[in-house]
Amino acid sequence: MDQGFVDLRQNHNAGSSGDYFWPSFTDIMTVIVMIFMLASVVLVIRNWELLENLKQSMEAERAITEDLRFKSEENATLEEQLAQAQYQLSMLRMQLMQAQETAVQQGQLMQQLRTEKRQTEESLRAASERSMMQEAQLKRSDEALAQWQQQFQAQSTELVGLQGKMADLETENHRQSERINTLLESDSNNQQQILVMKDEYDSLKVKYDKLVKPARTPKGKYVVEVRYRKQGGKYRIQFKEREDQPLKSVTSQELDKLLSKLKADHPKQLYIKIIIPADSGLSYAEAWKFMKSTLEKYDYYYQE
Repeated sequence: MDQGFVDLRQNHNAGSSGDYFWPSFTDIMTVIVMIFMLASVVLVIRNWELLENLKQSMEAERAITEDLRFKSEENATLEEQLAQAQYQLSMLRMQLMQAQETAVQQGQLMQQLRTEKRQTEESLRAASERSMMQEAQLKRSDEALAQWQQQFQAQSTELVGLQGKMADLETENHRQSERINTLLESDSNNQQQILVMKDEYDSLKVKYDKLVKPARTPKGKYVVEVRYRKQGGKYRIQFKEREDQPLKSVTSQELDKLLSKLKADHPKQLYIKIIIPADSGLSYAEAWKFMKSTLEKYDYYYQE
């Protein structure tokens, strides 16, 4: 024993001091190897934990990226649907204005026909009054016949002439009434035929456009917004190039310059979203003329 500890080394009783060197070195190397192995095990465990954390972070990042992509696609789809709905709303408003103007025109035409009918009825009434007056005169002539026997032939001749005139007037009145009724029926039929033919033409044109060209859509296009209205008898144009920008008032010349530049910068990619507000104060002809000229000149759909 040495200071209370048991010496476990082999050959601990050897006499030479050089014999203790290699066992001590072996013990030191054993401790170093054990420390190295423990450090390696700890390092491997730490690396494995770091690798698991890295995998979890990558999965979370991938999930967030996928969610952002889905949200972006969903927002793009909603914007496209909104643009299409606004375009369809503008077209419906224009169709409503057209129907209202057509109704006003038909009302004016009916009022004109009523006026002509009233004038004709007044003419017939005047002719009837003249006929009654002639009948009264004839009656007076009959009463005077007994007194003026010498004038009988002349009165008879005058009576025949008056009766012939009365018959002619009645025939003419009857013919005028039939002609007025025929004109009224013909005008009504013509108006109906014109409306039917116009509806058929519009329907055929829409079907033809659908067959020849794909539907107009803002998907994948450079979308700008134009609002058109009339206030105080003056036309007002508002323009917005991007959704994050406010609407700004421009003149027709400034609008042409802006759209010409955008058309050059985005060839066959410029989608013009024209909005006609419900309280625009425009007639159908005014709204349609502005929309047609603007789209045909700058919109991608009409540049093919």
